[in-house]
Amino acid sequence: MKKKIVLKKILSALICCVLIVTLFGSNFISAKVKQPIPEAKNVEVTELYKGVTLTSFEVDQKSSYTLNKFKIVEFDPKQSDLYIDVTNAADYSNELKTVMKTVEDFNKNNTEGKTAIAAVNGDLWMVAYAHARVEGSGTVYGGCSDAVVTKSLTVPRGFNMYNGEIITSAHMMQETPYEGAFQSFGFTADNKPYLGQPKTTIKIKNITQDTSKAINGINRLPAKNALVMYTDKGVLSNYSLSDAYEVVVDCDYDYVVKHGETIKGKVTAICKEGDADPKMQANRIILTARGSAEKKIKDYVIGDEVEISITVKDEFGNDAVWQNEIKNAVGGHMVFAKNGEYIDLGAPSYYPSTIIAETNSGNVMLIQNDGRQEGYSLGLRHNDCDNLARELDLKNAFIVDGGGSSTLIALEEDGYKLVNRPCDKDSNGNYGATRTVVNSVILSHGKDRNAPAEDNTESDATAVPEIADKTNSPADKTEKKTGKGWNIALIVGSIVCFGIAVLLAIRSANKKFGK
Repeated sequence: MKKKIVLKKILSALICCVLIVTLFGSNFISAKVKQPIPEAKNVEVTELYKGVTLTSFEVDQKSSYTLNKFKIVEFDPKQSDLYIDVTNAADYSNELKTVMKTVEDFNKNNTEGKTAIAAVNGDLWMVAYAHARVEGSGTVYGGCSDAVVTKSLTVPRGFNMYNGEIITSAHMMQETPYEGAFQSFGFTADNKPYLGQPKTTIKIKNITQDTSKAINGINRLPAKNALVMYTDKGVLSNYSLSDAYEVVVDCDYDYVVKHGETIKGKVTAICKEGDADPKMQANRIILTARGSAEKKIKDYVIGDEVEISITVKDEFGNDAVWQNEIKNAVGGHMVFAKNGEYIDLGAPSYYPSTIIAETNSGNVMLIQNDGRQEGYSLGLRHNDCDNLARELDLKNAFIVDGGGSSTLIALEEDGYKLVNRPCDKDSNGNYGATRTVVNSVILSHGKDRNAPAEDNTESDATAVPEIADKTNSPADKTEKKTGKGWNIALIVGSIVCFGIAVLLAIRSANKKFGK
């Protein structure tokens, strides 16, 4: 009888211990899953790649943000096998592609052996219903009704750099008077992020005639009273109106448009009013003038030798960085965090948003928020952005393109997946259709930048696939959803320990009673 009582007490004590360990232990582990903001619910954290996490969460209708779903890709830009690129992976900057297509082309065409991990849509672009006012359309925007192009030209709106080359200078006042300036997020070769407001100054010197004039913009719209420089990374055709005066400059080398560069070439053609638009080709520059700007290049003749110089200055004060270190940059607008200070954007409108941000700890966040979908996700209100910045501890942040363009693509075990639900509808009337955009911000992995030089002498053909295979393996894509994996492991471990404890208890009791 005593033996049975002792065994019951031992078993009861062990069961209580197991329950306590399981309940409190699982809660302890769940608590380790970082709560992105206080009102977040259904938080899920997935490791996309070593050091790169995708955090998904939602807030309900009663929250201060109202009903919304968020996705955040976060990483430490100092991690030396990670890379950030801004690109549309196309021959010309005005080509529109979905983010998914851009990712596919990036993986296929980059020569550095990089493999995309995640990507979001990038800059806004000049649309036909507003800025790229097509001849005969009767479009009025911002008080402007003058025609700008014969066909819609979708160039990025802000200052953009792809792989060390300026693709577009920022929006010109001649295109459409706009209240306020556009900003850019730039990334150095080692991924250090900088929020800036770069201003590009371009001058052309006709060496033959010893004259010098200012150019208003690089790969902008051919607006009235502006002289625009089109590059071989810009557009195949600028669709300028027939009143344009254009000078073709050909270079005998592959020029690069960047700060401090002096591009040398020779005038090879002149297209006057009524002539067909000249076509772009490699190593060519086309100068297009309309209105009062025509006089700047009116005296040019075929055979003239010219030099074009480019200077970049940052209105936020980081001239040296933007001049010498920035390799990739994406334009954006509506800065709501700048050097740790938060800005109330004021507007209470709901908006599906894509945000690029730097945290106070130095991490980079690609933030995506769905919207315009009643009962699912309404969109981030602009006047809530500053509070979101506080709760996410953001140092610098701004919105790139949003609305139906807001897209987040991420690498999963079986390939790439659209992880958000855009507000555009497909042919069946379902939300989730992806929109074509002018460029994308791509996070990828590749060779370790800090690897010793001798380690990089091996054939790229063998090194790159090894990295790619490792990324696609399930082992490198451990999913952590609200601590579930750890909870299961803890429960199983507790059961095993419990079984061992019972066996030891029975053995001890047998010894005590002489069996």
